[in-house]
Amino acid sequence: MAVLTIPNVFNNGEVIDAPEMNSNFTAVKNFVEGLSQGNNFDTGAIGTADIADSAITAAKIATGAVTSTKIQTSVSLTTPVLGAATATSISASGQVTSHVNINPTTGAYTLVLGDDGKVVEMSNASGTTLTVPLFSSVAFPTGTIITIIQTGAGQTTIAGAVGVTVNGTPGLKLRAQYSAAALICRGTNLWIAVGDLAA
Repeated sequence: MAVLTIPNVFNNGEVIDAPEMNSNFTAVKNFVEGLSQGNNFDTGAIGTADIADSAITAAKIATGAVTSTKIQTSVSLTTPVLGAATATSISASGQVTSHVNINPTTGAYTLVLGDDGKVVEMSNASGTTLTVPLFSSVAFPTGTIITIIQTGAGQTTIAGAVGVTVNGTPGLKLRAQYSAAALICRGTNLWIAVGDLAA
């Protein structure tokens, strides 16, 4: 931290002059006010060990106070870090790695909201059905993409619940074991299946 300089020093037995005393108080006042404005701190004066856990919350950070110029060039992020983000586009350079969660199933299966963005594996010895539920039951947002893979020998049929339209060509069955298809939500209760399909 920067050094606080007191302009006047008094010795025992000396008469204290009011203007000099006021000058000392002013120096202290200015120094403390500077601290509240983020001044008078040496580089590295405050480390993580000096800040209590959860002491800095979102409510204590002014809107726009954290800008890209205040973030170092290379920042290591760990999950969970990012919440919902909205943008018209995201530009990324270098190698971007993403990992998709897999939901292995056996038997007939009805999609749940947690399947959004996942791979659903249908592992069945005999034919079975994957059902897309009604929006009023499971509110999948428009643009949802769910990948379906038939890992079992039993043929998987994709079907919409009553009131749900699923379109696909030439049909809505996965063609063979290890065939895959993507289910894309085009609107409320309106889906399309694209991939290795059969009638």
